[in-house]
Parts: sequence; C-alpha cells; structure tokens
Amino acid sequence: MLLLAGALHAADAPAWDFAQLMAQLAQVQASRARYAETRHVAMLKQPIELSGTLSYSRPGLIEKKQTRPFLETLRVDGDELTVEREGRTQSVTLRSAPLLGTLVESLRATLAGDGGELQRLFWVSMEGPKERWTLKLTPREMDVVGVVTEISISGSGPRVGRIEIQEPSGDRSVMNIKEES
Repeated sequence: MLLLAGALHAADAPAWDFAQLMAQLAQVQASRARYAETRHVAMLKQPIELSGTLSYSRPGLIEKKQTRPFLETLRVDGDELTVEREGRTQSVTLRSAPLLGTLVESLRATLAGDGGELQRLFWVSMEGPKERWTLKLTPREMDVVGVVTEISISGSGPRVGRIEIQEPSGDRSVMNIKEES
C-alpha cells in the first residue's frame, strides 16, 4: 500500500523539465558561493586542489577568485575575460577566442537560465528531479570536442552545486560549489 501511495503521489507531482529549470535559474539576480575544485591530470601523481569564491550578477558578470594554492582572479563581463595573477593582468574578448567563449558560456548561460544559448552551443540532456537535477552538455563544435567532451552541471532548484568537465584525454575537473547565505 505504501508503495502504491508513493507512486500515486509521484504521478501527481508537477513535471520538472529543462524549461522549468531555465525559468528558475533566470530568476536569480546575483549569487555568491565558495568552491573547492579538484583537477585530475593523468601526468600528475596527485590531483590539484583549488579553492576560492565565485560570484554572479545579472546580466552576465562572473567572477572566480581563487585563493588556494595561489591567488588568481578570472572575471567575465560581457564579451571580455580578464585574468589577474601575480600582479599582472591580461584581457581577451570572448569573440576573439571562440573556444574559450563556448566554455565560459556553458556556465554563464546556465546561471542566466538561457536555454536557447545552451542549446545553440551544446547538445543538452537533463535528468533528475527539481531537488537533484543534472544537465549534461556535449559540445556541438568539433573544435570544442577536441578540448572538452562533456560538461555536467548539477544542482537543486535554482542553485548550481557541482560542475564536472571531462576532457578527451581522460583528465577532468570537479568543482563543488556551496552558496553563501
């Protein structure tokens, strides 16, 4: 009886799909979170551990401030990516670096709830309920596939909690994100 009642309750629950996820993400005006990233590189005996903070503000400002193992700030504002490291600053337009632009847009379009942009750049599949969803992004462009085979972004409701990037070499990066209150 309990199984039947559970099945009936699940059948009554509203469907959760890509459009609903994008709509919820689009409602977030700004967020700030701490991250811990582990990069698994085949040539290294130990993975690389990085950490810091991530912030996002509409319409498309993303800032990643790394505090460990060294200081580095990556800032994407509109079409410009700026990297600050060891007192030096470098900038590049995403338009002039399409591969980099596609990788940046995987996160920015997700945070913005821009499903059209995600589907323009990636083959998109989604699974899981509202509380534990996962987007799988497979690049459409062969140039990008040569660098990244899949990006998996997961979270709960309008919050991203994990980003995993898989490279063709088998190397991968896993970023766990915990939003600050």
